[in-house]
Amino acid sequence: EDSGCTCMARILGNAGTAITQASLSTITCKVFDTDSATPNSAVATPTVTISSAVYDTLQTSDPRWTEDSTGYNFLFTLPASAFATGDHHYLAEFKFTPASGEVFHAVYELYAQNLRGS
Repeated sequence: EDSGCTCMARILGNAGTAITQASLSTITCKVFDTDSATPNSAVATPTVTISSAVYDTLQTSDPRWTEDSTGYNFLFTLPASAFATGDHHYLAEFKFTPASGEVFHAVYELYAQNLRGS
């Protein structure tokens, strides 16, 4: 609750190769509060800048990445404003539009812990 959340992944495009900045036209994001009365309405639509969120080489030296030694190429921090209500489940949907080919998605399921002092 009231805290940002960093999303990291190794994203492969439809051809099975790692995405690069040049391989994408846009990335959009919608965050949904799936515990709200209107779970299909986005509570946030943060702007994703490709040059800031996508790496052209897999990142292996970031201590936050603990999945494997291969690394990640996508990192985006969702803003605290997207998680205003604690003790709620959220869904963050990233839509990747490639320079050519079909759109693909990355989805994160998140939980915002209720904070007593917030």
